[in-house]
Amino acid sequence: MGQELFVRGKKGKRSVELTRAGKVFLPYAEQVIETINTAKSEIHQNVNDTFITLGSSIALTHPYIYGKINMLNNVHNKNINLLIMDHSLIAKSLLEGVVDMAFVTEPIINKQLESQPIYKENYGLIVSAKHPLARKKCLDNLEDLEDQYLIFYKSFLKDQTFFRNIKCEKWITTNQVELVNDLIQNQNAVSFLPSHSLNNEIQRGKLAYVPIHKDLLVCDIQYFLVYRKNELFYEDIFLQELEPETLTI
Repeated sequence: MGQELFVRGKKGKRSVELTRAGKVFLPYAEQVIETINTAKSEIHQNVNDTFITLGSSIALTHPYIYGKINMLNNVHNKNINLLIMDHSLIAKSLLEGVVDMAFVTEPIINKQLESQPIYKENYGLIVSAKHPLARKKCLDNLEDLEDQYLIFYKSFLKDQTFFRNIKCEKWITTNQVELVNDLIQNQNAVSFLPSHSLNNEIQRGKLAYVPIHKDLLVCDIQYFLVYRKNELFYEDIFLQELEPETLTI
């Protein structure tokens, strides 16, 4: 402005006082800030009206999530950017605005985020159709797994009594469902997953899904939608009930 706008105040080094020029300029400065904030708000609103970034630590081919994404894209006319992410990165990505919402298998505890339960289902044992366990109507004895090669899928692996009680010959953990599929078919491995995870292979008869007896199964898989608090638009969309036919791929 070419003039001094404020000077050190009389109350100490951290206090300032406006000069006469500063007092004249103050309302104009406030108008500038308000105009910038309004412009930012409108720009962001216009972008958010048509574009949403969705993160997930769950495979996006899950029928429930797949149906929700289709609904967002078709019914609400939103363009969607999809990101598969490790669970540990999701909270930071939400807080920094990298993603607008995310699907996870564990609630995220943060004062600025909301975790809403949206869906749950049971585990089952998935094996090759040629595996001896494929002939069982249900898994009713964990001793059947003692000499097996067990694959733990990381997204569904939690510190739960059921998994701690399993004793097996060897095991690995992965977050790649394609690797799980390959090891089951080519290495005669076994894994605990919901049936949808490898549904195409099960329907083609390459894999078999063996339910777990209710006396053994002490947990299920719970899915959550996580988003920034007070952004009710996302809650309204994703907590709507899906029609049954949208739960198939």
